[in-house]
Amino acid sequence: MKKSVLLLSFLFIFTSIILAQTIIENPEKPLSKNAGRVIKLKEVLRITDEEGKFYFSSPWDIKAAKDGSIFVYEPDKLYRFNANGKFVTNLYKKGEGPGELNQNLTDIVIGEDEIILASSNMYKIIRLDMQGNLVQDIRPEWTFSNLLGYWNGTYYFSQYERKRFERISGLRERNLKLCAASSKETGKVTPTSIVFPITISVSIGNRRSSKVTSSRVTICRLHTVSESNRFVYLFHTPEYLVKLLDLEKIEIVRSFRREYERVTRVPSEKRGTPRPEFHNDIYRLAIHKNNLWVITSTVDKDKGILVDVFSREGKYLDNFYLPLRNIKRDDYLYAPLAVYKDFLYVIEIGEDELISVAKYEIID
Repeated sequence: MKKSVLLLSFLFIFTSIILAQTIIENPEKPLSKNAGRVIKLKEVLRITDEEGKFYFSSPWDIKAAKDGSIFVYEPDKLYRFNANGKFVTNLYKKGEGPGELNQNLTDIVIGEDEIILASSNMYKIIRLDMQGNLVQDIRPEWTFSNLLGYWNGTYYFSQYERKRFERISGLRERNLKLCAASSKETGKVTPTSIVFPITISVSIGNRRSSKVTSSRVTICRLHTVSESNRFVYLFHTPEYLVKLLDLEKIEIVRSFRREYERVTRVPSEKRGTPRPEFHNDIYRLAIHKNNLWVITSTVDKDKGILVDVFSREGKYLDNFYLPLRNIKRDDYLYAPLAVYKDFLYVIEIGEDELISVAKYEIID
């Protein structure tokens, strides 16, 4: 009896490992017979600069909380608006004291009961309650790149692994390792076995010069969206591949993709670092009710941005176009957006170059 139990346990563990490592493959076309449609967006409100209170300079991203609050952040601002678009406060406090930052705000995580700010320049993490009161100010003992989430008293972030590159211009691969920092042990960091390879572009200057200069540009960044505090969807490769990270198990529990026709990049006239032939397949992730939206790099000038819809299990269910117009800039897609319930929040740039935040009702 004991041998049978042990054998079943071994088979369960072995099968779990195999499933976690297997990539779920999906065809080019989804299951829905109504795929490829353009969904309707009804503008509910629009937030523009308000003299004496706030103005949008260079917003990086937008988030939506479960109470309908809207968060827009820039390198030195974190604006909070209520569900009606009314300005509430700027949660960014400049300085070097507790709860303050004096360098770029690079990541925010909106959790169940907390708002977390992180600066990969100061290597500092600040946790606030939903009212904006300081809960914790912590500096992990290691440097970090991206903040992925906070679960069960632990902050999870990525850190670049050291690697020397050949002094030749071109595309390179560099690893980000997932690390954990305890909130109870004053920033003690524990590395995990999970690694996220990302693509960077390296440009080496004139070798004949006495000073050889070099520059590095990240081609595809690690991008995340949280279904809950525990589960994080992410992508980190130029090619189409989505992963689901379980912060409790500290493992990738699911990976999935679909056949995708890559979008050719228009060659830039500007001199700079080497660029790949294609755009990154995935631009952004969002969660709509129980499904995952994968915002792709496919843009139709008449229809908008192509969005793929997947189930939690990684099955390709549907696709449609978001009819967004004020999003395309030069040779890259610019459309920071967030989704909550049946509402879409988008940072848009008008023809007059004025930045605004639009809230749309999703009608499908």
